[in-house]
Amino acid sequence: MNKRVFIAVLLSFFLVVIGALGTSMAGSKVPGVTNDRIIIGSISPLTGKIAMVGVAIANGAKDYFDYINEQGGIHGRKIKFIAEDGKYEPPTAIASLKKLITRDKIFACISTSGTPITAALAPSIKREKLPSFCTIAASSIFSPKPPPHIFSFGPYYSENMIFNIEYMLFTLKAKNPRIALFYQNDEFGMAGQKGFKAAVDKYNLNVVAVEKYSRGAIDISSQVHNLKAAKPDYLFITTIPSHSIMLLKEAKKIGLNIPIFAVANTRFEQVIKVAGDAAVNFYTTEYTALPNEKNIPRMAKMMELWYKKNPADSVPARYYILSHVNAIVMVEAMKRCGKDLTREKLIRTLESMKDFDTGGISGKITYSPSDHCPLSAMRMVRANPKTLTYDAVTDWGLPKLSTR
Repeated sequence: MNKRVFIAVLLSFFLVVIGALGTSMAGSKVPGVTNDRIIIGSISPLTGKIAMVGVAIANGAKDYFDYINEQGGIHGRKIKFIAEDGKYEPPTAIASLKKLITRDKIFACISTSGTPITAALAPSIKREKLPSFCTIAASSIFSPKPPPHIFSFGPYYSENMIFNIEYMLFTLKAKNPRIALFYQNDEFGMAGQKGFKAAVDKYNLNVVAVEKYSRGAIDISSQVHNLKAAKPDYLFITTIPSHSIMLLKEAKKIGLNIPIFAVANTRFEQVIKVAGDAAVNFYTTEYTALPNEKNIPRMAKMMELWYKKNPADSVPARYYILSHVNAIVMVEAMKRCGKDLTREKLIRTLESMKDFDTGGISGKITYSPSDHCPLSAMRMVRANPKTLTYDAVTDWGLPKLSTR
């Protein structure tokens, strides 16, 4: 090989190397995205009183991401999933998000579980322009104007509450009912209270008692006694699962035997398992398919993934299902972005998503720049202590009264 040919070959080699390095460096400019990997984070309460919620959220996303990785990933990239413990405490969640952003270099966050947690994380998410999903919808976060980088789906807590009250009025045909409200005293509880007040004003209802509790309270017996003393016919609650259990058990103990209606966040099989017969008159709203509805294609597939890692007689909690749906939506949006994946492109792609079919596991999902949490149909379900499951008692529908 003469000198001129050798130099030409050497130059070509260096150009190839520099080109490869350039591609790698270009990919590295997008946090959490490399040529073969996408890093997705999650924040949920993995320890503490509501760990059952947080673990379900983390596993719902992880199982779907694992499934996608088994299929080859997204445009040749596998998903690396990192779950952090937020403990349902804003300061802890903020520290966890900081770790995910600065140390783990995540591309996006699949879960910012809980209204107060998401509200606390919102400034950091906005500053980092971090595509994020809130596992549970909350009107205090998404209205009147949605945060630019946070998405969810389903009815607001206020709409859940209205749907409950309208079920009492129009399906149960309650005449001049005496009603009461029990709620958690924070952004989450206030969202339910907003719907309660709207329905009370619209339908001119008789409210005989309103009680509240602080997040993390270990005793709510005095509030339950106050509720019983008011002699309501129906009780409406905006509580997390642990305090729903406390309420149901205390109500049975003191003889408060009336229908109790909750927003969808507490449709949790563990509530029935722990509360037992105290849950016999317990109703909630729901806007996803139920685990036993295996005639629904996507639910059947989700249950197949569930049984790979769990006993045959177990069922996933609704938070697992919600997180699974969020993962389905995020993966679809990342696929639509193509190989050139950026945070900005993912946001734009999500905002252009219209009538996306999740396979029946939820209603079709449509986002826009002005709506990051589309309303979807709901139905009422009732706890069944004998089977430790929930049974649908209505068809799908929307609240007649809107708070949007």
